[in-house]
Amino acid sequence: MKIDDHGLRCRALRLLRAVGAGLLAVAALCVAPAGAAHASTTIAATSTSGFNLSLQADNSATIAATLNASRVALTPAMAERPGKAGLCWPTPFNPGVGANGYCWDSADDTGSNGWSPQGFSVPHDAAGDGRWNSVRWEVTSWHNSNDTQIRLRFTNRNTSPPTYADVALVVFSGSGVVQRAGHADGVTWYGDKLYIVSGRVLDIVDLGDLTAYPNVFAGFDYVLPVRYTYRTTSSPCVPATGTTPCLNGVSFDRSRGALLTNEYYNADVAGGRLISWPLNLSTGLPAGTAQAAWTSPVHKMQGVTYDGASFFISGLCPSTYNNSYRQPACVHKGAAGEATSVLTQVPDMTQNLDWDASTGRVRGINEVHQSTEFLPQRLVFDFAPTARAITVGRFRNVNSNMCVLPYAASLNDGAYIVQAACDGKSAQNWYWNGAEMRSFVSDRCMTVEGASNAAGVHIIQAACTNSAYQRWTRVTGNGGAMLVNEGSGKCLVPYAGSKSSGANIMQGNCDATSRAYAWIGYTP
Repeated sequence: MKIDDHGLRCRALRLLRAVGAGLLAVAALCVAPAGAAHASTTIAATSTSGFNLSLQADNSATIAATLNASRVALTPAMAERPGKAGLCWPTPFNPGVGANGYCWDSADDTGSNGWSPQGFSVPHDAAGDGRWNSVRWEVTSWHNSNDTQIRLRFTNRNTSPPTYADVALVVFSGSGVVQRAGHADGVTWYGDKLYIVSGRVLDIVDLGDLTAYPNVFAGFDYVLPVRYTYRTTSSPCVPATGTTPCLNGVSFDRSRGALLTNEYYNADVAGGRLISWPLNLSTGLPAGTAQAAWTSPVHKMQGVTYDGASFFISGLCPSTYNNSYRQPACVHKGAAGEATSVLTQVPDMTQNLDWDASTGRVRGINEVHQSTEFLPQRLVFDFAPTARAITVGRFRNVNSNMCVLPYAASLNDGAYIVQAACDGKSAQNWYWNGAEMRSFVSDRCMTVEGASNAAGVHIIQAACTNSAYQRWTRVTGNGGAMLVNEGSGKCLVPYAGSKSSGANIMQGNCDATSRAYAWIGYTP
């Protein structure tokens, strides 16, 4: 199978080919991105009738009367808290998209402090993407556990690791300064303004209103007041149907000079809608009436961005993906009028996406928190909009008729390799890299545990280091091929020749007469 820029697509079916010099002949595979039925199979244009953003509050006068010398400028000196550079946790990215990223401190990584990220944006303006006042900033929106507080995190990417500062989103009123409540579903950045969406609500803030209010709210030295509030409806919004759309994610669409929003629709029978809201780029305010809309075949959309040709949509994975702590997430790619396909799996519960034209990369953030798990998995990431092609195969044992995969479809280093009924899901996909056998979903190598030479030692997945105990060669025979480890000279075999699902894969003394040591490429 070739994994290309449109995700899992079949390039050859039941075609045996040699994959790498002297390695096992593996069948090219076709993993269809099948899942629950969609109401639409394409990104289809739909009516914008009744789609309006109405101004509900203009707080400019109150802000002018309230703000004083405590106004401050957003500068790198504010961003003093250090993050952690790189993909801090095991991730399920398609290896062909060249993912990178960073994460936070332990409390934010695990969610033990009750805060969850939702929105993400780089700066956009008439000059280009990625920088504001010559600094490579990013902003993320967060909500607390009961949606009574929203914070905006400004991250300075000029440093390595990135550094960041948190700012409370507030409203200045006659009763004083109160924190803005909401889910902070999404945020995007154009010029000096930030656009924060929460369901039916669009709040707009101006960076010139950034104010020092130390100790007014616990944990915050700075606040940003909401200058304008717009709504799609005064009553609860309704996704997917009707004229009261929800705003559950937002990005800036440079090609249309517009805010691009998506709806999260918690149903298995339809996706939500993508809606383009034009901006007056001089004032930074919305024009009020939507200029275009599309229905989406992607279920439970969390975010959308557009590179001028294709939409990139985060949402549920097809049923052929089974690698996650909580809820498998994928980024789907497609143009208007076309079907979408999976570009890559992404970390669980990925939220907003953004297109950074300055780097030519898709950017995003995921929400999942694992305070009860060893590895949190929460991070900020970026990846290429087109994946290099990778040939993927599955390995079936001739004796047991089962395929190998990491235990419980784990992404983690040290996970045992086991056998299970061949089911065509992503965790059973492997690809050759030189002499290495790499998991397609974790990008980790099939490895002899502890670099041991002893028979009976477990085979695990681990970060690829070019160790001899991660390199394998092929010896034909037994109705298939034996896989011989270069470091130990031992062969891959299910424990005691077991035919049971869940049996661990071990290394044993190579036996050319035993079918338990024989492996073949498999196409379901």
